[in-house]
Amino acid sequence: MLKTQKLKIKENTRLNDNTYKLVLQGNTAQDLQPGQFAEIRVPGFSLGRPLSLNGFENDTLTFVYRLAGKGTKVLSGLTDGDLEVITGCGNGFDIKKNSHVLVVGGGIGTAPLLPLIRALKENGCEVEVIFGFRERKETLFEKELQEMNVPFWFTYDSEGENVVKKMLELKKEDLYFYACGPLPMMAALCDAGQASGQCSLETRMGCGFGACMGCSLQLKERSARICKEGPVFMKEEIVWQNLR
Repeated sequence: MLKTQKLKIKENTRLNDNTYKLVLQGNTAQDLQPGQFAEIRVPGFSLGRPLSLNGFENDTLTFVYRLAGKGTKVLSGLTDGDLEVITGCGNGFDIKKNSHVLVVGGGIGTAPLLPLIRALKENGCEVEVIFGFRERKETLFEKELQEMNVPFWFTYDSEGENVVKKMLELKKEDLYFYACGPLPMMAALCDAGQASGQCSLETRMGCGFGACMGCSLQLKERSARICKEGPVFMKEEIVWQNLR
C-alpha cells in the first residue's frame, strides 16, 4: 500500500565519485518488500525521483543512489530538513524458501539486493552473490556482504570481467537467480543462465505509481507498467528487445 509522509534527513553522504547514501528517519513502520522503491520529492522538481530501498527499519529508510541528472544532483546537496516520500511503490521480489540461489547485481543495481539477501537468508536459503562494477573504485557493499557471511565475488569491466563470465566460470548457471542492474547485463544473464529467475528492471519513470503509463512495457503475454506491476518480473516473461 502506498504511503505518503515527510521524513527527516538523517544522513546524506558520498560513497564514491557519483554515489550517495541517503538515510531518512521517521515513522517508517510499513509492510515493505525487498525490491520495492520510493518516490522522493526533491525541492524544485514536480516529479519525484524513484529510488530503490537499500534498507528499511521501523524508524529509518536507506537509499543508495547515483547522480543521474539535475534532480539527484540537488538531492545530493541536502543535509538536513524533511523530504516528502511515497513509500510502498511497486512489487518486490518473490522470496523463495529453503533454496540455493544466486543473486547478481551490476552497478547501482546492487543497492536493492542487500535487503533481498537478508530476507533470503532469514528464509533458510543458501545464497551466493556476484556483483559487477565498471572499476574497483566504484565497489559497493563489500563490508555488508562480509557481515552477512555469504560467498561473494566482484567483477570489474575495466579488468575484462563481467558477472555472466563469472557465473559460467563458477558453474552457477543452473541456480535460480535474482538480478538487478543494467539491461544488457540482465539480458545476457538470462540468455546464459539455464534456470529461472527474477529481474528488477531499471527505467525512467513519471509518476511512479502507474497513473501516467510512462513506463509501460509489453511482456510476452501481457502489458505492464514497470512502476506498478514491476519493477520485478520473471525471466520467462520479459521480451528484452522491447527494453533496448
